[in-house]
Amino acid sequence: MANIITGLDIGSAQIKGIVTEVQKNGKLSVLAVVKQPSSGIRRGALVDQEDFTIAMRDLIADLQKISRQATRNIFINVQSEHIKVRNSRGMTAVARADREIQQDDVDKAVSNARAGKAQLNFMVLHNIIREFFVDDVGDIHDPMGMTGSRLEVSTLIVEAFTPQVDILLKSLQKAGGEIGGLIFNPLAAGRSVLTKRQRDLGTLMIDFGFGTTSFVAYEEGKVLHAKTLPIGSGLVTNDIAIGLKLPIDAAEKLKLMHGFALAKEVSRKETVRLNEFDPANKSEIAQRFLAEIIEVRLAELLELVNNELKTLGRNVQFPGGVVVTGGGVKMAGLPELTRQELKLAVQIGYPNLEFFEILNPAHKEMLDDPEMATVTGLALWGHEQGGRPTLGLGPQGIKNFFKNLLP
Repeated sequence: MANIITGLDIGSAQIKGIVTEVQKNGKLSVLAVVKQPSSGIRRGALVDQEDFTIAMRDLIADLQKISRQATRNIFINVQSEHIKVRNSRGMTAVARADREIQQDDVDKAVSNARAGKAQLNFMVLHNIIREFFVDDVGDIHDPMGMTGSRLEVSTLIVEAFTPQVDILLKSLQKAGGEIGGLIFNPLAAGRSVLTKRQRDLGTLMIDFGFGTTSFVAYEEGKVLHAKTLPIGSGLVTNDIAIGLKLPIDAAEKLKLMHGFALAKEVSRKETVRLNEFDPANKSEIAQRFLAEIIEVRLAELLELVNNELKTLGRNVQFPGGVVVTGGGVKMAGLPELTRQELKLAVQIGYPNLEFFEILNPAHKEMLDDPEMATVTGLALWGHEQGGRPTLGLGPQGIKNFFKNLLP
């Protein structure tokens, strides 16, 4: 049986997919890349199960035409303001006479970290190892073979609101898909666009989506914090539509064609005729005024990111700067505004395609785009798990999980 891994980035505006096959050399051969409008999703959360299921049935049907296996191991992103991220610790005593740490000690410490401080009606998506401690000496990446009396582990726990996971999994199952795992959106995007050097240096990655903005912060190669905010580039479009009395589609086109995120960089003399986008609107506006509408909303968004980082309780340094990715970076001037607001070096993050074999030039063109960061990261994440579920559940555990959820 072919080892097929499918990644689906379920966004508020679009659903993006990639179907890959694992090759003997360890790379992922790209079989297909798909995009279609999303439905039933708002600000990263499923709000209309019927609309979402209909949209997914169409997509699942397309995937089955590519390969029947393409719908049986799907890795999807989860992004919602209700996802919680917290630090945890787990400890175990090393009971062997020779005090040598073995795999069962590591597994027990990690399991104990997961067990602590469980939150009502939340399920663990990820239990990410940050570092190990052997007899209180930390910054250990792999304690296997070391000797000691006590093994501790520091982890980052990512928890999702169970009812939201419930309805998402039910809908995907009804549409004919089988889930390999759920991955927190910024972790997937970061896996695709950040290099090991950037993670080791300490880097902040921000994924600007249509309905949400996600970020993940790395320090010394460890995940420091991650978060999804319920505000995205779509709110900029809404502001333009309301402020200029334009249909939403016309506002989006105006934003992308004439918008700029840093108003001071736009000439006061430049104007835009709105009837180019809406024949019924005979107004003419200053391009700088459009930029001011955009800048106010995006600056507010970046302030929310900055405030979230302040909750860490210390002055975090990012020598690797900021990497911005996602469909929202197509907004001209966004990197410059991010540099101004966060006072850090900024670069645009493109998916790292060196792990993929891409024979079709059209696929390469589609994937070499910041908006494909999450979907490529999902495929890579699934591959690194050996195609195994990432829910913290084994294959039988996923069956039991569904059994408990379904009536």
